[in-house]
Parts: sequence; C-alpha cells; structure tokens
Amino acid sequence: MNEARRGFGLRDVFARAEEWAYYRPMNTKELAGTAMLSALAAVMEILPLDLRYPLPGRVSIDPVGIPIAVAAILYGPRAGVLAVGITGVAITARGNPIGAIFKMPAELSTAIPLAVVLLAFKDRISREPRTVWSAVGLSWCVAVTTRAVVMTPVIYFLFQLLFSYTPAETLPLLFPFQLFNILQGVINVIPAYLIVDRLPPDLKPAWLTQP
Repeated sequence: MNEARRGFGLRDVFARAEEWAYYRPMNTKELAGTAMLSALAAVMEILPLDLRYPLPGRVSIDPVGIPIAVAAILYGPRAGVLAVGITGVAITARGNPIGAIFKMPAELSTAIPLAVVLLAFKDRISREPRTVWSAVGLSWCVAVTTRAVVMTPVIYFLFQLLFSYTPAETLPLLFPFQLFNILQGVINVIPAYLIVDRLPPDLKPAWLTQP
C-alpha cells in the first residue's frame, strides 16, 4: 500500500527536487537540449512576438517562457534554471536589463514548480500512465499559482526601487499584475506540455511516454 502511494507526498516532492538539483548530473543530451531550447527562447525575445499589456513598465505577453518550460519538463529544474539564466542574459544584451530583472524571477517561479511536481509523480506515472494528465494538471496549477504569488512582492518592491513608485501607487497595481502573471503562466505551461507530448518517444523521458 505504501509503495502504491509513493510519489504523492510532500516528502517525495522535496526528494525529487534534491535529487535533480544536487546528486544527478545533467548528461550530454540534456545539456544539448537545454542549450537549444535556451537559444530558441533568446530568439523569441529578439523577435517582435510580444503583445503589449496595459500596465506600466513595458509589460507584454510573449512566448519566451514556452521553451523554458519545455526544458524544465524534459530535463528537470536545473535545465529550467539554466534556460532562464541564458534568456536573462539575452534580454540584458538586447538593452533591457530592467526587463531581465522582472523576467527571471517570473520564469524561475514557473519552471521550477512545473518540473518538481512532475518529478514527484514520476514513479506513479511510470506505473499508471493514465494518471499523467492528473499530474500535468496539478503541475500547471502549482506553477501558475507560484508565479503569481512570487511576483507580487517582487513587483511591489522593485517598482518602488526602480521606478520610484510610492507604496500607495504600487498597491493598486498588484492585482492587475497578478492577472497578467496568471495569463502569462498559462500561456507558458500548457503549450509547453502539448509540445512535449507530441515529441517522438526517444526525445522525452520514458515516464512521460504513454503507451
């Protein structure tokens, strides 16, 4: 009974995160795949693919987070962190360091929970492939919620620090920014998994390959 329930407890979530963060080195395939997806994210940042969102601070909805989320799903949290770092460098090199300051915590708080939740369900999915969509749905919810929660204090303090907003001016912006981050998170994670689901079996983890 205990074995059948393995992969659902909070202990398993932290164990998977620790395993992928410290003990398991990334192999050549994972490094190459992460580099390719990071380059794609950087290209998406350069191309005019964003849609202006009606909030201060040059806010826009873009597809940059999709390849980052794909890297996190395929290769784990460290791949997501690496992809975010490369994308942040690309945004800065484009002449928008302020954008990178906001983009990096937003994408980190999306990619890491997305990967960790899926890894927590790894054994369960391997035994019962039909449960994959339950795990995927939970990972979407956790990733999007984490992004909205994390970015609320980030926006509150950085708008005051970088743009000289007062607390009274910043507070009314928090809820609109939460809606923005929820929307951007959904745009990132759902297409990312659909892309992974369409990949050939040899390009994705065996536990994500449904019969």
